[in-house]
Amino acid sequence: MEFNLNEIQLDALREIGNIGAGNAATALSQLINKKVDMSVPQVDILLFNDMLTRIGNEEDLVIAVLLKVFGDAPGNILFVMKPDSARIIADEMLEGFSEINEDLYYSVYQELGNILGNSYLNALSKFTGLNLIGSVPYVVEDMLAAILSTSFIDAEQYSDYVLAIDTKFTQDDKESGGYFFFIPKPGSLEAILSKLGL
Repeated sequence: MEFNLNEIQLDALREIGNIGAGNAATALSQLINKKVDMSVPQVDILLFNDMLTRIGNEEDLVIAVLLKVFGDAPGNILFVMKPDSARIIADEMLEGFSEINEDLYYSVYQELGNILGNSYLNALSKFTGLNLIGSVPYVVEDMLAAILSTSFIDAEQYSDYVLAIDTKFTQDDKESGGYFFFIPKPGSLEAILSKLGL
């Protein structure tokens, strides 16, 4: 199926992403008691298979946080970071902790995904009036191809199209970033655009 968004539709989705990012930056700033800037430089509609090449190579090691989305526009949210980028943010969030282990890092990644995912869902709900609920996020560290294949074993039931939002974090002049994907079930993206009057 062809799904070509016009510039007005992309601008609307980009604006939702920017508001969600602003909410997430505020929440992160409060969490680490430091100023965090977050931007959404690019919003694209990708084919599901293009997610892999968007992030990197099949064998790249990545940290991924997955939230299931329930409600009026169901789907999945996937936030993927390179380990170095993930560690920069985690170390800021864990400043002051003396005993840090991998379990604690995973808890931080889970909370980061929770903040980002729900900030996006809250912005989307506010704009559209849709009722959207995110699940408890879970974290996995593995090769990129393995994460994408195991996270979406039943990918056939999802739309072929993915809403991809690049996110960039900046704190103390240190930039990290990630790849934020909303994978809608069939009809969800159309429901969102319809509610936006587009």
